[in-house]
Amino acid sequence: MNYRFSELSVLEYANFENNHPQGNFVQSAEQKSLLEKRGENAALVGLKDDTGKVVAGALVTWAKVKLGNLFSIERGPLLDYSNEQLIKAFISGLTVFSKKRDGLFIRIRPNIAYAKYTERGKLIGDKNTTFVEKLNSLAAYHQLPQIGFSTSCEPEWQFVKDLTEVDPEHVVKSYNRQAKYHLNKNKQFCIKLRKIGRDELPAFKRITQQTADRLHYHDKSLDFYETLFDTYSKKAKFIFAEINFKEYSESIEKDLNDIQKKLTEIAGADYHNISDLSDFSASAKRHLSEGIKTETALQKRLQEAKKMHQEAKHDIVLVSVALFVIENQEVVYLYSGSDEKYEHLFAPYEIQDTMITEAVKERIPLYNFYGVSGKFDGSDGVLGFKTHFNGYTREMVGSFDFPVQKTKYYFYRLFKKILHRQ
Repeated sequence: MNYRFSELSVLEYANFENNHPQGNFVQSAEQKSLLEKRGENAALVGLKDDTGKVVAGALVTWAKVKLGNLFSIERGPLLDYSNEQLIKAFISGLTVFSKKRDGLFIRIRPNIAYAKYTERGKLIGDKNTTFVEKLNSLAAYHQLPQIGFSTSCEPEWQFVKDLTEVDPEHVVKSYNRQAKYHLNKNKQFCIKLRKIGRDELPAFKRITQQTADRLHYHDKSLDFYETLFDTYSKKAKFIFAEINFKEYSESIEKDLNDIQKKLTEIAGADYHNISDLSDFSASAKRHLSEGIKTETALQKRLQEAKKMHQEAKHDIVLVSVALFVIENQEVVYLYSGSDEKYEHLFAPYEIQDTMITEAVKERIPLYNFYGVSGKFDGSDGVLGFKTHFNGYTREMVGSFDFPVQKTKYYFYRLFKKILHRQ
């Protein structure tokens, strides 16, 4: 089989990526548009076979480094890695493409897992050493993921949930005990979710910035969110979780009236002042005791709701936000934030459950909670939350370097080594 390397049209590439099992938002045609709007160099490239069918493709970017340009493919290229001829043809074509643009070397990070782990860090199955060895035999340098969060590339440690066996009618059953508890408790708060419009992005940014400040990480700019909103269009889902204090208080008052009505039916209107329970059956005594406890709890909740309403000075308040990107192959949980004052409302659980349920109904096979640190010692609170929905952590295969200008590349590696950098 002969292959021809070339740049691909947006339509050609989008059709290929949308239907490829390794397809992902980082390798989408929309991502190219997003990068170009930020002033970055990007191209859609691929291989076609003798019939003109696209059989391999990638979104490639390039940027200046010492001695030339670094050409990068994040979570790609998209191709059949069992076909060594195909791999060689793609790398060869990309090397020629890069050389014409002062390429120093090519770095790829395939969308392939190296190992899978339980929430406690126990290896699931075998490590994907065969893949690494095959690609490493063609590359000049390979780097497995480092432990910790990275800001220089897409997350190399990810927590994901396989949705292929989840029952669409009983999605909650696929979660662990903590998620079920929080979702059940969350029902009382009347949290409402909605997809937001572009004009509401400043409010989205306000919450993500508050969260970033609290947890000491760098948030994306408002311009970033606006550009992503415009570029990804229907593939991007910006979610607001809100509480309506009037509805919440009315819900509590209804429950309070219902329990008081039942208590009155059991013991009369003056049920609080009954001192002699000898005339009541054991069942009535139990219901009376439990009912009074419930009444007390509801009264306390009503007071707290009214206090929150008064302090908020608004009937409807934004408590949590999240951004998801939806592809045919996976739903990616990309960014989020919560108002610290309302963390006890468990809105993030409501958001995750809603999006997982939607993904299952749309038959999207994977739910990607995205980045975790790769630490399983309990120090990663992000992982702790994500494991409540059950899934596994996957360690990706890392990065592979392919020199374009070999002599210069090895000088580049030497400089990096002297400076103690990878």
